[in-house]
Amino acid sequence: MENGYTPDIIATSVEQILQQQVGSTEELSEETDLLNELALDSLELVEVGLKIEKQFGKKLPISDLRACVTVGELVALTRQVNSVEKV
Repeated sequence: MENGYTPDIIATSVEQILQQQVGSTEELSEETDLLNELALDSLELVEVGLKIEKQFGKKLPISDLRACVTVGELVALTRQVNSVEKV
């Protein structure tokens, strides 16, 4: 469990944020392409990142965020950031 968030909660939350951003209730898979299937441009991806940061209270590195191509990669990044404890 990452800081009180289970992997499933993180995945569901990220998917809901993406659905809200693109205005769709269509189910997303880990393989869903952010650019080609959801038509997210770089600005929209940053907006999604900001919403994820607000939801979980953790900052997503912009370079890592921009490297995400699929929903699964974005979910994995969010999980990774939420599993790192501050020292």
